[in-house]
Amino acid sequence: MIKQRKLSCGITVLHENIPFFRSCTLGIWVRAGSVTESENENGISHLIEHMMFKGTEKRDARKIAVDSDNIGGQ
Repeated sequence: MIKQRKLSCGITVLHENIPFFRSCTLGIWVRAGSVTESENENGISHLIEHMMFKGTEKRDARKIAVDSDNIGGQ
């Protein structure tokens, strides 16, 4: 059964205990994006999305994806 809690900081947490699994999964959903953009901001969420996946000074996007896959990320 999925349970829901709202933290004092305003974040909503959904959780479910599945006793026969020995792992944890985390998902983050943010109520933001192109649907909430004003006309002046139109397209900025899409730009930020692409910027986030370009990589860093030390790792390119492929290296980040491989590292994420290696620890079970998708």
